[in-house]
Parts: sequence; C-alpha cells; structure tokens
Amino acid sequence: MSLYYYKDMFKVQNMEQAQNIILTEEQQGGDYRQRWERETEYMKTLFVGGLGDLNGKTVLDFGCGIGRLSKALLEQYDCRVLGVDISPDMRRMAADYVNSDRFSVISYEMFCALAERGGLKADCAIAVYVLQHVFDPFHDIWLLNRAVADKLLVLNLKHRAVPVIDSENGIKKFHIDEQPEASADVASLLEQHFTVLGELELAADKISVAEKHWCQIYGKKAGK
Repeated sequence: MSLYYYKDMFKVQNMEQAQNIILTEEQQGGDYRQRWERETEYMKTLFVGGLGDLNGKTVLDFGCGIGRLSKALLEQYDCRVLGVDISPDMRRMAADYVNSDRFSVISYEMFCALAERGGLKADCAIAVYVLQHVFDPFHDIWLLNRAVADKLLVLNLKHRAVPVIDSENGIKKFHIDEQPEASADVASLLEQHFTVLGELELAADKISVAEKHWCQIYGKKAGK
C-alpha cells in the first residue's frame, strides 16, 4: 500500500458537496446540514470567549472552505476577513456565499508567498478543522506565526486525519494518525511558536464528537 497526500479530496462541484466535506456526517451529531446550522452558531460563542471584540480588526480564516465561519464573523462583528483555502472550487464558492466587500479569499500558494516574506499581517486568525488535514503542519504553523499579530483560535481533532490516495487501487480516504511524528504534532508545534492563553471547553451537544477535539487560544510569544 502506497499512500500519497491528496489535496483534490476537497475538489467539489456544488454547494452541497462542499458542505458535506467541510462538516462530514457523524454518528454523534447528525449529518452535515444539522452540523452546519448548529455548529456555525455555536462557533460565534467561541469567538467571543476566545478572541474578544473583533470590531475594526482583520481576521485570517485559515482553511476557510466556502466561507462558513468568515460569514459568521462578518455577521457578528464589524471586521474584515481574509480567507485562505487550498481548493479553487471552495474559493470560488466562498465569494458568492459570504457576499461581502469586507471579505476576500486567496489561494494557499498566495498565502505562503505573502506570509513567508512578511507581506501579510492579520490581527487575529482562526483555524477550525483544518490543521489536522494539512500536508506540512510545521510549515503552516510557522506561517501562521508570521501572519498573526495577536491571537489565534484553533479547533482541531486530537489526531491527524490526512487526505490520501492509495496509488495501488485509487481509493481516497482520510488516513488517521493517532501518534504523529514530532514534525506533524499540531498541538506541540503550536506551543513552540505561540503561547497558550487558554482552552475553551467544547459543548458535547454543539460540537460533533466533542471528546475527540480540542479548542485553544494562542498568543504571540515575545520576540516571535
């Protein structure tokens, strides 16, 4: 068996497909429609508790998808949101779904180019259900550290769930890695670059399979 990272896992043709892969069906928590309505509204309370008043600020939505949480932020605050996503399909849908002059979306490649040379700076950032999927957590967390001026909210699985394709049979799936190497351990990497400001308790009746997730608020380390 030969597994390779498969970013086209997030290639979609319509809104329904996009919503279904952003919030997959769970035995605890229902299908994506139920999760979309329930969890999106609940995330607003986590933004308040973790990031505080975002009025007048610029927020980076890393792994924004079609803009589910970007739209929620703009409904909640008089802020600006810059979305980043690896999927061209998601980015195209995001502009229509969010439908706000206070929202823009860029490719992951553009984010890397800007953040690497210090050309992108947001007041705060969110990374919700995304760092568990990325190809290189070390690199992406380093870039987030360069791009974020104040706080970062991360909601993540306790394990890695990497989109892969099996070169032998073409099967596409999320490969579960419960004991990642140090270079892919999201929680440890975040603590290397940021200061942990606090953990937000996740309500079991709001977040699907809450016991398998964690949500923490990070701040900039002095000198970083």
